[in-house]
Amino acid sequence: MNKKIWVLILVLAILIGFAVFRDRPEEEPVINEKEPVEESYDELREIITGFIGTPYALGPMDEENVYEENVFDCTTLVLVTVANLHGERPEEKIKEVNYYPPGEVSYESRLHFSTYRNKVSDYFEDITAKVGEGHVNQKRVTLNEDRIIDIDWQEEIMIDYIRIEDALKVTDNLPEVAGVMFIRDGNADIGLDINHEGFILDGTDLVHASPDHGQVYREDFGNYLQRSNNDAVAFYKIN
Repeated sequence: MNKKIWVLILVLAILIGFAVFRDRPEEEPVINEKEPVEESYDELREIITGFIGTPYALGPMDEENVYEENVFDCTTLVLVTVANLHGERPEEKIKEVNYYPPGEVSYESRLHFSTYRNKVSDYFEDITAKVGEGHVNQKRVTLNEDRIIDIDWQEEIMIDYIRIEDALKVTDNLPEVAGVMFIRDGNADIGLDINHEGFILDGTDLVHASPDHGQVYREDFGNYLQRSNNDAVAFYKIN
């Protein structure tokens, strides 16, 4: 075979190879997808259950005593729990958790209203609308309208809530640990958002600083709903 034929064969091979390579479909880039990270509530649960049995006292924290964990009312149990979750020095972290703007400690800047706290604080998130399916209602409330708290402050907000008779219908939608607020008809008329609050564990157990039991108490959520004189609930998440 002469030299010209070899050159022709070589050229044809190169052209055929180029055409095959050009027509190959582009391979999809390989993306190393990470497994979704499941939220862990173990530490939060441990903090909450560790406070069970702590005595009840109304209003144990103020600007002279910004942090207290030897006695609780319903809201201070929530605040101190979150302060412990987010810092090795909860007595300092409470200044961010319980005041707005964070760290500005004064009676006027204290987060007196829990629904407002859940709206502005990075540590809390209202999830009533997310978990409530078709059972969510809304009410417009002017917080502190009747100057329940003696400060020159009011705030108009919309409160999402679920009637008490529907509360157990949505508990399967809650995270393992969630906050719960209890609302009484007429609260909005005087500028008050909630009547009581605590934590729901696994959608079944209520842990709250109970004035009836005189301590931080764990009980069946459904049983509490039946005997309480509240009319609605709202749920929130601890961030």
